[in-house]
Amino acid sequence: GHISDGVGNYSLSTKCSWLLDINKPNQTIWFHFIEFATECGWDHLYIHDGDSVFSPVLAAFSGLMVKASDNQTDKGFSVKVFNRYVYVHFSSDAAYTMAGFNISFSVNDCNGGCSKQGTCNNGKCSCNDGFTGTTCEIPICLNNCSNNGDCISGKCSCYAGFKGEDCSLHEYQSEWSMVESTNAPVARASHASITEGDSVWIVGGHTLSGNAEKNLARYDYKKKKWTNVPEKGTIPSSRYGHVSDIYKDVIYMYGGVSEGLVFNDLWKYDIVLSNWTQLTSSRYNISGHTAHIFDGTMFVFFGYSPKYSYLNIVQEYDIATDIWRVSETNGGIIQGGYGHTSVIETQKARIFIYGGYHSNPQSGYNLTDKLYMFNILTKTWTILRKSGSPMYFHSAIITNGLMLVFGGNTHNDTSVSHGAKCYSTDFMVYNIDCNSWHVLSPPNLYKSIARYGHTMSSNNGNVYIFGGFNGMMLNDILKYSVGKCGIVKDEETCNSIEPLTMCIWYQDKCYSRENLPDTYTPICNPAQGREVECNKIKLCSECQSSVYECNWCSNPGSCEHSNCTIETEFSPANCSVVQDKVCDQEQNCYSCISNPLCQWQKSFNYCINVIIIEKQEESVTPKPTAQCEKPCTNHKTCEACTEQTCMWCSNMKQCVDTDSYVVSFPYGQCMDWTTKDAKCPGSFNSTRCSGLKSCSDCQANSVCGWCNDPNNTGLGVCMEGGAHGPVDNTSLTNHSYCPAERWYFTQCPLCQCNGHSTCIENTDVCENCQDLTEGKQCEQCKSGYFGNPRNGGNCSVCECNGQADTCNRESGVCHCRTRGVTGDKCELCDKNHSYVGNPKDGGTCYYQLMTDFQFTFNLSKYEDRFFTQINFKNTPTSSDRDVDFTLNCSGYALINITTKSESRPEEEYFTVAHECDLFRTKFEHKDYDFAGDANTTFLVYVYAYKTPFWLVVSFSQFPKIDLVHFFVTFFSCFLSLLLIAAALWKIKHKYDSYRRRQLMIVEMQQMASRPFSNVTLDIERKKLIEPCSADKKEVKDPQDTFPRKRKKIGPGAIAIEPLHSNKAAVLSLIIQLPIGDEDYVPNGQTGIAIGSTIVTIGHTRKQSVEHIKGDKSKFRKHFHHTHPETCA
Repeated sequence: GHISDGVGNYSLSTKCSWLLDINKPNQTIWFHFIEFATECGWDHLYIHDGDSVFSPVLAAFSGLMVKASDNQTDKGFSVKVFNRYVYVHFSSDAAYTMAGFNISFSVNDCNGGCSKQGTCNNGKCSCNDGFTGTTCEIPICLNNCSNNGDCISGKCSCYAGFKGEDCSLHEYQSEWSMVESTNAPVARASHASITEGDSVWIVGGHTLSGNAEKNLARYDYKKKKWTNVPEKGTIPSSRYGHVSDIYKDVIYMYGGVSEGLVFNDLWKYDIVLSNWTQLTSSRYNISGHTAHIFDGTMFVFFGYSPKYSYLNIVQEYDIATDIWRVSETNGGIIQGGYGHTSVIETQKARIFIYGGYHSNPQSGYNLTDKLYMFNILTKTWTILRKSGSPMYFHSAIITNGLMLVFGGNTHNDTSVSHGAKCYSTDFMVYNIDCNSWHVLSPPNLYKSIARYGHTMSSNNGNVYIFGGFNGMMLNDILKYSVGKCGIVKDEETCNSIEPLTMCIWYQDKCYSRENLPDTYTPICNPAQGREVECNKIKLCSECQSSVYECNWCSNPGSCEHSNCTIETEFSPANCSVVQDKVCDQEQNCYSCISNPLCQWQKSFNYCINVIIIEKQEESVTPKPTAQCEKPCTNHKTCEACTEQTCMWCSNMKQCVDTDSYVVSFPYGQCMDWTTKDAKCPGSFNSTRCSGLKSCSDCQANSVCGWCNDPNNTGLGVCMEGGAHGPVDNTSLTNHSYCPAERWYFTQCPLCQCNGHSTCIENTDVCENCQDLTEGKQCEQCKSGYFGNPRNGGNCSVCECNGQADTCNRESGVCHCRTRGVTGDKCELCDKNHSYVGNPKDGGTCYYQLMTDFQFTFNLSKYEDRFFTQINFKNTPTSSDRDVDFTLNCSGYALINITTKSESRPEEEYFTVAHECDLFRTKFEHKDYDFAGDANTTFLVYVYAYKTPFWLVVSFSQFPKIDLVHFFVTFFSCFLSLLLIAAALWKIKHKYDSYRRRQLMIVEMQQMASRPFSNVTLDIERKKLIEPCSADKKEVKDPQDTFPRKRKKIGPGAIAIEPLHSNKAAVLSLIIQLPIGDEDYVPNGQTGIAIGSTIVTIGHTRKQSVEHIKGDKSKFRKHFHHTHPETCA
């Protein structure tokens, strides 16, 4: 058969159940996942070995497990059932939905259903080719031994240098394998494991049917055998989410959860005497914490407390003195959490804490990928590099300077799925020396080993994983064997062996980390990426305690990778409480007030700093604290729980904080929860059995069944039970509550008339419902009556003060006829919307209309559907003006208009039952005494309309208009405005002229102040210009060597621009252009132009011309400046 949620995504708040009848007990049922995708941790599919949810739970699946497009073969699981029935139940919440599930199932006599890889013959599996084992789950010589070995007796015998189930691995490679053991303990999760010699101790743990029956179990690594451990003395209750560690042959166990209660007790178990002894309890009841014993002191980190929420403190327990205390730590401000892991490096006295589930009032809950280091000797926190993979309920172990992390719950989605899985196979390694993370290859085995809530231990260089949860509890053992580094001969292969950095190439050899010479120094930079990482840090102390060696600069208050100025640099000791937001880390009221520097703001559910720092006196003054509400766990009833905004789990009968659901029920223990009082047992809309009044509602709840009344009229009692009958407080079937012949679990009796009628014979038709009821099953009261007639309930007449014809058939709230009349019994007027009056004793409510205003009323909303009348009231304010009344209706309606005054208190009708369309009338002041002592009031009643409906109404007392006076006033005003406009325009014109004159003066002054010079131009008409002739020269007396000096005025240059060397310049001057044979320059052309040339300046060198002896004076003048008359 098939089990499915239907096509597409399943709906919000869905509950579905299936009862599988497999005909006979002690059978194996095989489930095959075709698709499975639900919201992790909130939407579960439960499988019970029995006929109800009270039967033992075999599986609780949740999350993104199988996509329809997946091609993986390991999609199934088998369960052994001891009853004839299997009950399957699915429940979802109201957050978001996913694709849902499609599961096929089949029943087989063989255990495991032969893993769908064989056939069942007489209770034994006949395996298909390639598989073996009692359930055909083991492949025979997988992949033909990869051609690296021989297949002998169904197993691969690998050649030298190879290993693995299919001989695909070299001896230097790491290997995953399944360990076969005998006498394995019951499957469990959230247990504790402690390695002691060649054995590992398993302490406590949770099973789907409750906690493990025995606290202790021991596994021998060499013998591959489990042994039961005797327990004497006062044995503590079995629990999960606790911590355990060993010190001098004594196992210590602290905290944890048992039967829904979180404990604070501390126990020790003497391995030699096999005896339990209780020690001094801690102040904090916590779970999901971690602990390590160092030098006689047990250090406990974080955890969740129902009273103090998520803790970020470190507790210390002194074994010698039996005394608890809280460590005074320094360094970074650490955010506490639940479900993290911690490992201890004993040689260097430091503890590494990774991951976990965090919550704070501002951002809600989330998973973290943060890694912290705690120095045991200095009590100092250091913040290390994040992994990039948030998770909780994972496991970790430290070996040879590496921290290995496996599995966990990686789901971190809150509103839509991004693919994070509940059950993870993530495998990572953290290099402590280099502060670096590496992602390793996931295990490649013949079946999936994804899980969370497991533990890790090590022995002889191998890592072992036990137990956990993947929808079913596990008790298998996984083994991770590290490869042999010494046999590798080349550097590339050595450095690629997983886990990375386990093998190191040094001095031309491949070493394992434990065999490295003392001279080896890691070649890496732990602070790599500090430029980016420092800027991400927002707190002062966290900045100073980071491994990246950051600096906190007070101005502007940021974390920098570079040095600050001397004035702004901070030391870790100077990081104030306010800068570090210490109080922001306190999760609730109790943890907040336990810090003397903080105060809880109840109105905002927020912890704030309340200290006043006086710099002169350097004193701190704490402010008083607020009173805290009871912790949610103190409430024992659903009503008290939901009243305080807590969450009530119905099947567990437990109240928890709203941000602790995931940590309170990590394995799907809560099947039905609510935060609303209306859903509590016994209430009208209860989701539990006692409050359900019909058979259909009763059977819709997975925990309920219907005990039918012997009269067979639909009466009965809804009670907790299964297919066989009701159950008692011990969850066992008890027919004394209801005889078997009257018990209905999957079908309802044919007649369901709720005790108000009988059915026509052999039908489900109720005839003549009595007791003021109606409906197909007489399940509701008649119009005008209210109550809950289901299962024999009564109906009562609506009490509406004469203002309504009907009321809500269940609650009795009246549907008032008149707009403005309100109250459950129509006993009030809606004063918030200006309605006045008294609806009691035949009165009504009126809307107070103001004079000279128009009002529009739109009665088209859903809540207006019961109105058939609206009333208005108006009192005129002017005694010498008439009153104009206007009423416009959108549809059929009738109106009554009445008046009354102080002298005539009885209403006098002006209009009666007038049909409303567009109604207008005038009340003259000579007929009525308006205003003054008379106080005449108009009352308007609009009725008999049907919604949707709108109307427009107004009372006005506007004075009459005198046209002569109007036009005189109008034209006077118009001419006045025209004259004013003309005057303003004239003023503006004068002002603009003044501005232009002033601007011209300024411009002239600026032009006059600029530098200038005169340039002489010689421009002549063509007819006055004589042709140039090379022969026409001035004849001078050769003997006249010193002529008489004359002042000459000729054209000059307009600009001279010296070059850089000051030996040359660019000379510019104005040139007259030729115009041909014309006398004047043609139109559109210019007769002059500016020309530039480069010239030499300064002293001219001596001329390089040889003169004939005796003729020097004759030619000297020839090389002077050109004569002004010379043509250019």
